[in-house]
Amino acid sequence: MHAPAVAAALACAAEQAGWGFELYRSALRRGRHFGGGDPDEAAPGWPAGSLVAGGLHVERVRRLAGKYAIAVLGDPASPLWPALEETDAEPLVRSSEPAELYAAALATLEVPLPSQLLVLDASPQGPRGVVTAPYLFPAFWTDGPALGIDVTAGPEAVAQLAELGAREALGLYIDRVRADGFPTGLELDGTVGAASYGELTEKLAARHAEWGRGVLLGDPSLVAAQLPKARRERLLPLYGRPQAEVIERSAELFRAASEPVYGRQYDDRDFFVLARQGRSFQLLDPGPPFDAEAAGESAPSRVPGETPAEPSDRELAAWAGEGVVLSTLLLWAGMIRELDCLPRLLDLAATTGLKAGLVLTSPGLAYADPAHLALLGVPVDRGGTGGLLEPLLASAGAGVAAEAELPAGALAASLSRAREEAVRHLPAEVALRGWWPLLDAPLEPVRSSPLVWREGRPTIRFTARGAGTDEGEAGAGGPPRSDARALARRSIRRLGVERLFEERRPFDRLRPGPIDPAVPRAVQAAGFDYMWTKSGFGRPAVAFREGPFVALTLTAGAWGGWSPFYTAGSARELARAERRLLRGGPGWLATTVDCPLLALSGEILEHGGRLHGMAAQLARGGRSGRLVNVTPGVVARYARLLDTRGSEPDPALS
Repeated sequence: MHAPAVAAALACAAEQAGWGFELYRSALRRGRHFGGGDPDEAAPGWPAGSLVAGGLHVERVRRLAGKYAIAVLGDPASPLWPALEETDAEPLVRSSEPAELYAAALATLEVPLPSQLLVLDASPQGPRGVVTAPYLFPAFWTDGPALGIDVTAGPEAVAQLAELGAREALGLYIDRVRADGFPTGLELDGTVGAASYGELTEKLAARHAEWGRGVLLGDPSLVAAQLPKARRERLLPLYGRPQAEVIERSAELFRAASEPVYGRQYDDRDFFVLARQGRSFQLLDPGPPFDAEAAGESAPSRVPGETPAEPSDRELAAWAGEGVVLSTLLLWAGMIRELDCLPRLLDLAATTGLKAGLVLTSPGLAYADPAHLALLGVPVDRGGTGGLLEPLLASAGAGVAAEAELPAGALAASLSRAREEAVRHLPAEVALRGWWPLLDAPLEPVRSSPLVWREGRPTIRFTARGAGTDEGEAGAGGPPRSDARALARRSIRRLGVERLFEERRPFDRLRPGPIDPAVPRAVQAAGFDYMWTKSGFGRPAVAFREGPFVALTLTAGAWGGWSPFYTAGSARELARAERRLLRGGPGWLATTVDCPLLALSGEILEHGGRLHGMAAQLARGGRSGRLVNVTPGVVARYARLLDTRGSEPDPALS
């Protein structure tokens, strides 16, 4: 209960002393992908990130201990203590008592004991159950220095802090009834009342605006866990249910904020609304990787390797003459929260021989284990994946945005910075040539049948009336969304046909229109050779070309509806595309695989077989044995060749 207040006070004191600060919060973790919405309504453990065992937490602690001199204190029941005992970390105190933590930490930091005590409330308040404590950490910089404690503290804990010198208690955004129960007199600065998360966090962001440089968007658990990053990058916390409304109301704050915006989406509208403010979104979970993994300067691990040979121009020309269809997968694992997929994808390529693209963002590369990245340049016969996995930079580079919604010039500037940063973390043998979009074309309405196939069975999609808001009020279309869902579910249950119905997904009735030429020109200006596009799905084609730069269509998978993605999730989907494409060759089979749904530490136990099935199938030439599996960069070279057939010869082939 005291954790948000104590952590904020210690983070501020560490900065005052010139130290770094890190934080680990134990929690129930299922290692599953949490795609958005209200974490309180999710299955237990799903919103908390990857498992301690499967999420490499222990390995990351050991890596930090090799990089920094560490002094550690905290909960004696933390699962990280055994790993820390194996390192040179200095144990200060094993305790959850605020006074013991403060006495040990401030003596080590050699900073004065503050006289002020900021009192926070980590319990839900008001009719909307708003938890305020995680959003008040900037006050320790703007109103401090101070010690911190929760309003639930008993007389003994408060007396111990008074003995340390913190006698001037100030309550921040606490209801009067709770404040009256505090053991000593408590002056109040702000109350919650009937405010929503959006209203309260907007007010707090305005209050601390001079301290902030960027934005952290997220629910209380996420914001509390990401305090180290928020402290280092001075991120103002904001949250809304939904978040899009908060972003729109705070447009001026976002336009002035540093790039990217960190946090996690409430729904995928966040990527569109942020893009209109010229910002991309970098997603986090409450668990590691630790912020300190990317906080300091470090050189990437270098293992002597060699640049793997690609098919020659002559081979490509011969394949074109024979009508060959190439194949590749674009393995999306681009966000910081999705880095646990990386070692599993390396294993996937090494065991199946799959050649594919690895779609990442520059912060993802910065937080990745350098030893994992080094394997991208190590030859296969020495245990690496050299020549198998080609990195591609995703979306705005530092994060993800609906690129077609970004203001003029924003994409080129963001990509140039991110590409330069990304290259620093990659082995010298690995080129960064390709780019992958979230949405490089405007969405257009399409007719969508209510009957679809899901997992081999017919499913009828329905639209619930009404739209929920942060305040839970009815939308213009009728009753609250939850009431409409409940009514539909009751009717369906009575008939016993639940599995045959599903609510329509947000992007079911939308598809990408023609490619926006400004996007490929921005990508080319940032130094890339080729890109993929969401336009023109299904038929192998060069959707845009200027000189050697090409934009290639995706040709396999399906429009998911939850996100603006064409993805494949099974070998059966790839086989359907294979049959179609072989009838019309030459060309290519290419699709995105949303790896967090298949390769996070919890997901892989349930869905890893599907991922392996897709990889193995393409690596051995598809169901027909006639596909040729290559990296995405080779597909781009093939596409240029096919595009120039019958026209002037391509200088690159002469």
